[in-house]
Amino acid sequence: MKKLLQLAIAASLAAPAVAHADTFDIHVGGICSTDFGSTLGHWAGETSVNAPIDQRESMATATSQMVNTLNQFCTGNNLCFVYVYSNGGAVMSRTLSLFSTSWNIAYVAASASNEGGSEIGGTGFIGEVFGGCDLAGHIGVSDHRNGWNHNVTHGITTGMVAGDGNLAPFIQSLILPGHDDGAVSEASAGGYASAGSHSSICDAGTKYANHQAWFSCEYPDLNHLDMKLKMICNDGGLTTGCPGD
Repeated sequence: MKKLLQLAIAASLAAPAVAHADTFDIHVGGICSTDFGSTLGHWAGETSVNAPIDQRESMATATSQMVNTLNQFCTGNNLCFVYVYSNGGAVMSRTLSLFSTSWNIAYVAASASNEGGSEIGGTGFIGEVFGGCDLAGHIGVSDHRNGWNHNVTHGITTGMVAGDGNLAPFIQSLILPGHDDGAVSEASAGGYASAGSHSSICDAGTKYANHQAWFSCEYPDLNHLDMKLKMICNDGGLTTGCPGD
């Protein structure tokens, strides 16, 4: 995926790929985290960045830090690939919507994205899985879907992957509509413009602008925690320790 996309970008700019001074792979974690974690993807000739995005208190704080990260690595002649997990997908979407900076982003690759909000946000289940934090009570469907214009992406594509595996405690899947990974439904993880029930992220239905299903319509045996590294593995950033191996 990555090599093919780099060639497409180079062709569209009518300039060789070497015109970019440096290529950075930005990794953004999920709810209640302050970074992506210890396991990052690595690609030859590129620099992986563990983005310091604090998702414990507010989306405003996380968005501000996302802006700072993109300003640091994704301007000038640099090129970025952005890998987001869970609520990191919402942070990235909000950042693109609210800021008009022309960052050099090839694409956003989203695993188990909570861009559309989770029906269990604020129910206490998020805290049971990820540990309690103030922001966990403000990542619901209404919070995220009404919080910004998800169709404003500045032409940047978000590729998405989703799981449909059990995640303890199992009862939260009774609240989430359709197929889900135990934390987010496929309506959110698939970039659909409306909440509701979906049996895969390839189902018919209107999606937010420039949001696509990549690699698979769903991973039926992978839960929300399993999905964290799935997009990175699919995109060639990890060859061992990948979910589903």
